[in-house]
Amino acid sequence: MKIEIDIDDKYPDISVQIKAPGIDQDVEKIISMMRMINMQLAVKKDDETFLLDIDKILYIEAVERNTFVYTEDTAYESDLKLYEVEKELLEKKFFRVSKQSIINLRKIKSLKAEINRKIRVTLVNGEQIIVSRMYADELRKCLGVK
Repeated sequence: MKIEIDIDDKYPDISVQIKAPGIDQDVEKIISMMRMINMQLAVKKDDETFLLDIDKILYIEAVERNTFVYTEDTAYESDLKLYEVEKELLEKKFFRVSKQSIINLRKIKSLKAEINRKIRVTLVNGEQIIVSRMYADELRKCLGVK
């Protein structure tokens, strides 16, 4: 892959151009990462690609080398790995709660302390996610709760 950058004040706005012989997983991954800058994530469902606004995402989960993105009513699949999504979304109020899950902090309805210092998070749709103890203290600090 070749990357060219042309910085000049003659350009009124940022423009990105992708030149490729065809659309493959690498091109789709680049597009997905670019969309996240504009608060969108490219996801798939039933062989169709959707541009999902990240504020609709409840949580993201990695299952057997696949990354799934969940909204209140639909599950999608992403071509990105969980760590790639995490890198882009951390500054946008998302938080890793376990090795396989990231949640949208704005979609938390309630927290409940569990045994072994874990936390049970209930999301706005009623779905519950367990925060592993490795991430529990940091989540409390991030949310400003004890």
